[in-house]
Amino acid sequence: MTDSIAKRVAAGGTGILVTTLVVVGVATAGVLHTQRVEAQDGALLAAAHGRAHPDIGDEVEVEHSRSPVDAWLVDLDEHALPQDYAERALDTERPVFFDTADRRMVLLPFEVEGDDEHEYQLAAASAPTLTLARTVGPFALVYGILAAVAAVLATFVQLRVVRRAFAPLERARHEADHVVGLGEGTRLSEDAPDEVQPLLHAINELLDRLDAAYQAQSRFTAEAAHELRTPVTAMLGELDVALRGERSEEEYRELLTSVREEVDRLRRLVEGLTAMARIDAGQVDRGRELVRAAEVANAAMRTESDTLSQAKNTVRLEVDDDPELQVHRSLLEISLGNLLRNAARHAPGAEVVVRVRRDGNTAVFEIDDAGPGVAEQEREALFDRFARAGESRRRDRSGLGLGLPIAREVARRHGGECTLHDSPLGGLRARLTVSVA
Repeated sequence: MTDSIAKRVAAGGTGILVTTLVVVGVATAGVLHTQRVEAQDGALLAAAHGRAHPDIGDEVEVEHSRSPVDAWLVDLDEHALPQDYAERALDTERPVFFDTADRRMVLLPFEVEGDDEHEYQLAAASAPTLTLARTVGPFALVYGILAAVAAVLATFVQLRVVRRAFAPLERARHEADHVVGLGEGTRLSEDAPDEVQPLLHAINELLDRLDAAYQAQSRFTAEAAHELRTPVTAMLGELDVALRGERSEEEYRELLTSVREEVDRLRRLVEGLTAMARIDAGQVDRGRELVRAAEVANAAMRTESDTLSQAKNTVRLEVDDDPELQVHRSLLEISLGNLLRNAARHAPGAEVVVRVRRDGNTAVFEIDDAGPGVAEQEREALFDRFARAGESRRRDRSGLGLGLPIAREVARRHGGECTLHDSPLGGLRARLTVSVA
């Protein structure tokens, strides 16, 4: 479908106009023809009446100049007339109209006085038959010419009107051609008619969202590259130092342990980046399943049991309510696992309480620790990707800065939220909510 919209609109409008003109023309022609035929019948009747009653002196009025009327008294022996019409006129004592080959005729019965009784005779009148060509031919010719001229003018005017109406879209297209890349802030002018303005506004909003996504993606890529480069640089440095001379078995063991820690950091970083990529790709909205809230919490605790055990944390699960959820199970388990790892990292040796409850149409997961906590003014910044807050947290290189952003993204994709609060245990409370199925 590559036709111009302006041409299609103009063609449609012209089609409607032509159809209307044809209907009006046919109706008008029909009325004109009927009037002409009725006028002729009246003239024939008047002529016959004048012949039957010459003493009255009626004048024959013929509206159609090309329909000369002949009138005569009928002598059935001399004039060849259709017998049935003559009998019908005499029987009914009413005028009878009929058509012959090319003539329109009327037979008018009239009463005459005879010797003993009254008797009826016939007067006849005829004129050329009025065909459609004769009655409306000139009208149809003039009307057709005028209609054709009107259709051409209407098409031309409609094309100009429609093209003028689409001018704001053409201007928007030229402006869009100059949007060569995201992040430049170029937007389309919204000075347009009411029908077009919402479209231009929606396009500008789309460009805003694309700009924001582009900026976030650029920042994320730069930060991810930095985070990946750090452990690689550390491993290369340690290996270079080790290769400069002979080392004892204990030194090699310490070197391999350090390298293993950096490799493990790389693994967790790749896992975090993979989780973020899955969330950004919309996998949270696919592959959802029905599952109980406590079942997800138990699975996350089992997955992080080694981490919690190494940090000498005691973990307790409290289930006040166990609502059924329609969630992406693996991503929700990863999110709760991130919150548990944060508790193990910042509150080693302390008690960690995992609580599952229901608040209206929301399932609530709360993880409390007895660690140093986070200042209230620093909490929101922790949800930025690769962000770390607090001096102790900055010194701790084991954190990746992806756990809380992942938890928040997953919670929001499930109609919930992830926030940080003061814990009744004295540390930090991480609260993650999702909508109940």
